[in-house]
Amino acid sequence: MKRLIITTLAATLMAGTALSGTAMAAGQRYDDHRYDHRYDRHDDRRDERRAYRDGRRDERRDYRRWQRGQRLDARYRDNRYYVSDWRRHGLRAPPRGYRWQRVDDSYILAAVATGLIASVIIANN
Repeated sequence: MKRLIITTLAATLMAGTALSGTAMAAGQRYDDHRYDHRYDRHDDRRDERRAYRDGRRDERRDYRRWQRGQRLDARYRDNRYYVSDWRRHGLRAPPRGYRWQRVDDSYILAAVATGLIASVIIANN
C-alpha cells in the first residue's frame, strides 16, 4: 500500500513538473516572438521619395535671397566662404567684428559672432 501511494505521489509530482515546464516553454515562445516581422510593412519607395523631396528642399534653401537684418546660416560662416581679398572684389573694408562672406553669387557682410547681415552685394562675375 505504501508503495502504491509513493508511486502515485511521484507520478503526480512528475506530471505537475512536466505541465509547468510546457507552460514555461510556451511562455518563452511567446516572449521570443513578440514582434512578428511578417506584419512589418515598410515601403522603401516612400523613403526614396522623402529623400528626393528633402534634397529638393535643401536646394531651394541654398539659393535664397539674403537681406539686411537676417542671420547668415552657420554653415556659411565657415572659413570656406570667407573673402580675405575684399579689395580685389571691389568691396569696402569690413568694420571691426564683421567680415565678408561669399555665398552663391552674393557678397555678404556679416557679424562674426552672431551672423547678423549688415550688407548684401550681388556679384557681377
